[in-house]
Amino acid sequence: MTVRLLALALVTSALALLCVPASATPIYAIRSANACDTCHIEPSGWYNPADVDRLCTLDCVGCHVDAAGGGMRKPAGVFYGREVLPTWGTRPSASANPKKYLAPGYPEKGRYRLFEGFSGWWAGTTPMAEIEERYGDIDPDPVFDWAYDYRGATFAPLEEDAAENDRNVVSFPMQADIYLMGRPMDNLVLYTSFGLQGAKRRNAQDGFTEEGVDAIDYLAVRELSVTYDRLPNNSYVRAGRFKPHYGWHLPDHTAFIRRDLGFDQNRQVFGIGGGYNPQYLFAHASAFYQGLDGWPGELGDEGIGGTVQAGYRALGWQAGGNVHVLNRTDGQNELTSGVFWGVNLYPVVYLGELDVRMKSAEADAAQAGSSGIFAYHELNWLVLRGFSLLTSYQWADPNLDLLDDHKHRGIAGMQWNPYTAIQLDLQYRANFQASDFTEHEVLFIFHSFL
Repeated sequence: MTVRLLALALVTSALALLCVPASATPIYAIRSANACDTCHIEPSGWYNPADVDRLCTLDCVGCHVDAAGGGMRKPAGVFYGREVLPTWGTRPSASANPKKYLAPGYPEKGRYRLFEGFSGWWAGTTPMAEIEERYGDIDPDPVFDWAYDYRGATFAPLEEDAAENDRNVVSFPMQADIYLMGRPMDNLVLYTSFGLQGAKRRNAQDGFTEEGVDAIDYLAVRELSVTYDRLPNNSYVRAGRFKPHYGWHLPDHTAFIRRDLGFDQNRQVFGIGGGYNPQYLFAHASAFYQGLDGWPGELGDEGIGGTVQAGYRALGWQAGGNVHVLNRTDGQNELTSGVFWGVNLYPVVYLGELDVRMKSAEADAAQAGSSGIFAYHELNWLVLRGFSLLTSYQWADPNLDLLDDHKHRGIAGMQWNPYTAIQLDLQYRANFQASDFTEHEVLFIFHSFL
């Protein structure tokens, strides 16, 4: 308890700094098909429940409280973060003794491969709830919990004239968020996340100067929702302020499919929604209002809209489609639709997304009636436990009516989880406008979480 209180004090202090939050990491959701010990003690000593009762989905909600992923982790997510991610550190499975639940002859290890299916994996007969040491010191069903995410970033431009263009090496807190969760009833979850927003973005939005900023202007209450969950087929309904479902919720909020489409770290809405979210066929829908004047952290333009997402998740691949409608009060209405997919070629995961955005003729003159196309591809290779290499390619043509406004970005990097609750990211990023190289940079991120 002393350690958790100390961590809370440190994160609360960090919230006095400039920060922007990151979202979920879909690579983990896809790769979890190869991490059976997240939901099963190897060598799998309990029975498989019927599909309608399963909580595993190969989706971000399998590990996160928020139905759209990101933020506070459920006990299964905390377990995954300690058991599967780090190279070193104490693993909860060290507390379990699964062999006492097994009949003679059970294999020692199960595995899944796309072209082989399962091998060496047998279902047992003991319900998970009866294995008391399952989570080690992790509370498997807390009534109240809290957590945090902290990311510190260092950005270094590499071009020779970077300083002349006001592109300097900078270090800054990228994220410092606190999450609170309460479960007063078995099927009811109360959830909130809050942090601070940067003054620069806030000033640009509202037109006031640094001298006119009050302390409350830095506060962002991003999510505040009530969810009725644990329904058959992992279904749920929710109301409040939340992130709408659309495409891959990448941790890189500067990706064209996030920032340019309006799904970056500042996109939260007020509304109602629900989902049918088992391992296979899934669907989510929501209706919302955004742009509530005076809400701490609200940066969206006022309007109403809705989203629909549906698809299929298998152990070796996932695919889905989205539709997003936003009718703004200023007449700049948008319709965004797209498809997203992922393939689990363990130890390699491939992610892709393709989106089309259409703006109404009532939009401003520069963008009137315009359409744009946005694409994302990523390969992520798990080289060894806790360490992976990645490369991604992004492309966008925000207005098909304009010549040579398309842009590209290539990224090569690594991600290392050296120890429990510690993650290090290093990326090289090259940016192009049309066929011309514009800038390149290195980005380093230190991530600590609970």
